[in-house]
Amino acid sequence: MDASERIQEMMRRFEEQAQQAGQLKDKMQEVRGRASSDDGSVSVEVAPSGAVVDLRLSPEAMRQSHSALQQAILGAIRAATQNAAQQMDEVVDPALGERAEQFKEAFNAHSRPPQDEAPAGRSSGGDDEDFSHGSYLR
Repeated sequence: MDASERIQEMMRRFEEQAQQAGQLKDKMQEVRGRASSDDGSVSVEVAPSGAVVDLRLSPEAMRQSHSALQQAILGAIRAATQNAAQQMDEVVDPALGERAEQFKEAFNAHSRPPQDEAPAGRSSGGDDEDFSHGSYLR
């Protein structure tokens, strides 16, 4: 194989990898985690980043005490986040193979605030539970 053929082969592989990366990106953007409270009064949908994109409360939800409703919402968000993380695993692991763990670490490092910075309205005292179980979402 001469130099020209090697260059053409490298370009073909590069284009193939770029296409695969684009397809992976599209699949990742389609991921939505969904969950409902045990009684079905709260339904939540989260994006791959963990951001809540939809929250639905049934009329029954409004009959609960404020603390019960708060717990139902938080529980549904946690479950939806775990669902989104599982879906991300199903999308990313086959595509990246042995590099999937490195991707997860980079994704998590990019999506969480620095250790000495707490999100607005939250203390940095460490009281928040981490429900990510080593997955993409925190």
